[in-house]
Amino acid sequence: MSFVMLFDPDFHKWQVVKRVKVRIRTVEDVWALKFMNFMTGVNQLLSDGGLTRELPLVGYVEGVWMVGVVDEIRMPVNETQKNPTLLDIKTRVQATVPSEPQRRNGMLQLMCYKYLWDSLAADKFPTGQFFDFFSLNPNCILSEEIRANSVKSGFPAETLDDLVRYFRNTCRILPPAYDQLLLRYELQEDHSFISEDQFSYDSDWLKGQIQCSLQFWQGEREAKYAPEEERWKCKFCKFASVCPINASPTGKPM
Repeated sequence: MSFVMLFDPDFHKWQVVKRVKVRIRTVEDVWALKFMNFMTGVNQLLSDGGLTRELPLVGYVEGVWMVGVVDEIRMPVNETQKNPTLLDIKTRVQATVPSEPQRRNGMLQLMCYKYLWDSLAADKFPTGQFFDFFSLNPNCILSEEIRANSVKSGFPAETLDDLVRYFRNTCRILPPAYDQLLLRYELQEDHSFISEDQFSYDSDWLKGQIQCSLQFWQGEREAKYAPEEERWKCKFCKFASVCPINASPTGKPM
């Protein structure tokens, strides 16, 4: 099995990192690559380039583990702002602006990324819980290829625990993310620009959305029907044929 590692031996000259295929043999190797890619991306971000892409994130959010990949992070170009800006890119089949529900979903995802980033910057990464939850052996010797690449990347490691220590040290130098977040919409066909949505981070709204979702996934509440203005979603739902709201002539639950 092979995975892609992001490697940048001269990151102050480039805006994107070089992709290198690395063979892995254990789940510890998979996580080792995630942490190495994160640290390589952060090094690039904090260099003169001030930009990194496809940065993997992992963190503990409202009692659950969450992982994701930020499309782009930029350092500010002016001296008044010191915090990096998170940006996520959404592609669309047609060159139209997204509906409000689609915008809301994108905002939720990007706010989750800021929450993860800020948690890491505040050194809130529960290492012991991480190893336990994902059933990882911190003392597992990493594959020879990964160990060799860790040396090239500037953080020589023998075990996953070694890389997690480097990871946490890297997180301690991070500033919190900027409160203004960016969603960019591009045409799927040629990635041409459609629109850009800038909005403010709202921690109370985010936590409310997360808790509402967790209540469903943990069996603490029933599923909610899509609002009438969002019934277009039913076309993509595999339960649409048995949903009571579709069986009712009034469009209301029977």
